[in-house]
Amino acid sequence: MTSPKALISVSDRTGLLAFASALAGSGFSLLATEGTLAYLREHGITSEPVSGVTQTPEMLGGRVKTLHPNIHGGILARSEDLRELHALGIQPISLVIVNLYPFPGALLQEGASRKALVEQIDIGGVALIRAAAKNHARVTVIVDPEDYPWIASRLAAGSSLTDAERLNLAAKAFRLTAYYDALIADWMDPILTRPEEPWPERFSLALVRDQALRYGENPHQRAALYRLHGQTPRTTLVSGGAKPLSYNNLLDVDSATACVSAFDQPACVIVKHAGPSGVALSEDAMAAYELAYAADPVSAFGGVVAFNRVLDAEGVATILDRKFVELLIAPDFTGEALERLQKWPRVRVLRFQPGSCEHPSWQIRALADGCLIQERDQNHGEAAGFRSVAQRPPTDEEQADLLFAWIVARFVPSNAIVLAQKHQTRGLGGGQPNRIDSLTLARDKARRAGLDQGPMVLASDGFLPFPDVVEQAAACGVTAIIQPGGALRDSKVIDMADRYGMALILTGTRHFRH
Repeated sequence: MTSPKALISVSDRTGLLAFASALAGSGFSLLATEGTLAYLREHGITSEPVSGVTQTPEMLGGRVKTLHPNIHGGILARSEDLRELHALGIQPISLVIVNLYPFPGALLQEGASRKALVEQIDIGGVALIRAAAKNHARVTVIVDPEDYPWIASRLAAGSSLTDAERLNLAAKAFRLTAYYDALIADWMDPILTRPEEPWPERFSLALVRDQALRYGENPHQRAALYRLHGQTPRTTLVSGGAKPLSYNNLLDVDSATACVSAFDQPACVIVKHAGPSGVALSEDAMAAYELAYAADPVSAFGGVVAFNRVLDAEGVATILDRKFVELLIAPDFTGEALERLQKWPRVRVLRFQPGSCEHPSWQIRALADGCLIQERDQNHGEAAGFRSVAQRPPTDEEQADLLFAWIVARFVPSNAIVLAQKHQTRGLGGGQPNRIDSLTLARDKARRAGLDQGPMVLASDGFLPFPDVVEQAAACGVTAIIQPGGALRDSKVIDMADRYGMALILTGTRHFRH
C-alpha cells in the first residue's frame, strides 16, 4: 500500500521541523519544493523533490515549481477520480502545507522597489492552497504554523481529521488568500488615496485581528478589533492594564484623540459615550482641563480625559482625586506621574501620538442592507473660505471662539450645537432631531454649569433652516454664529442676525456626524 503524501512548500519555517518529523513518523512520505527540501534534508528529514514528480526542474528563477498536472491532479482528485488518477500514473496528495511569499512583510520595507515587490507575489503557493481547500473533502490544507501541534497530536494518535476540521482549515486558507490578494490589489492600485477616482466596483480589505474584545457595545454581543496591514496603533497602554479596553472604550478613545489632535494650543477633551462633554484650550494642559471639566462636571464621571500635552504627577493627582475616569490619555507622562498612577490601578492610562487621523483615509459602517464607505471628514484649511455675511463682522475675540467652536462641532453628534466663550465649551447639544432641541440642550447644560452668561458664540454643524435658532440664541447671550449656510431661507437667517446685532459666518462646509 502506498503511503499518503504530504506536500510542503513554505517560506516561514516556524515549527516545521517538529511537524515534518511528526508527519514522517505517522507514515507520510514528504514531497517538497527545492528550498524547503534542502532545509528538511539539512536537518535529516527524508523528503523527495517536487521536480521528481513533475519531471520538470524549477524554472524561471523559481516562478514555476508546482504548476503541473502531476501536482494539481494529485491534490484536486476526488475519491471518485482516484481510478483515473492511477491510470495516469499520478499519486494522490492528502496533505498540503503551504505558506506564502512574504509580500506583506516586503511591503513594509523602506525603499523596496516595485520589481522586488512583484517578485514577492506568490502564484504557485496560492494555487496549491486554493486547490487543496477546494478539495477539503479529501485533502487537509494547513497554512498556519499554529495548527501544526494539534494536527501532529491527532495523527500521532492514529486519528484522522474530521470533515468539520478539514472544512475549518479550508476556510482559514481561503481567508488567507483573500487577505493576500486584497493587499496586493491595494498596493497596485491604491484607489482610495486618490479622491478624483471613482469608488471601485469591488471593495476588499486586508484586515488582521489585533485582539478579541470582552464583548461589543453590550455584553451579549461578540466583538474584535482588526487593523489594516501596516496600521500601527495610535495609543499604547502604559498603566492600569488589569482590564483590557472594551469596544466602547475604543470608540471613546477614537473620538477623544481625534478631537484633541485638531488643536495646536494646549487642549483638553472630556468624552462620554463617544461624544465630547467638555472641550477647552488654555495656556497649559491643566488649565485647559479645569475649563473642560467645568463645562459639564456631571458627565465627567467615568469619562475619557484626553490631552495634547505631556501630563505631570500633579495633574494626574488633580484629575483622579477629583472624580473617577475610565481612561486618561496624553502624548506622554512624566516619570513621577507614572509612579503616582500606581495609586489608581483601575484607571487605564494611554500614551498617544497627536496628529492626523487620516490613515485610513476612509470610514466604513455596516448596515442591514450593505456597507457604507466614505472619505474621512477632515478639515483641509476650510477657514480660508469663511464669509462674514451680517452687517457686523465678528471681533477678533469672537473670530477665535467661532473657529474653536466650529472645530468642536465636527465631533458632536448631529444636529450639533456648540456654545463657547474664551476657548471653552459652555454647552453642547447633539443627537437631537432638530436644532432647537439641540440648542435647548446646550443652553440647559450651560445653565447647569453656571456658564450661561454671555457673550457667547454658537456653532452649528449644519445650516440653519429657519431664523428661530438665531432668535433663541440671542436670548441665550449669543453674539456671533458660525454655520455652513446654503439654506433656502439664508436671507431670513441673516436678517435675524442683523436684528440682534450678531456677527454671522458662513463656512460653505457641513460637518454632520451620525
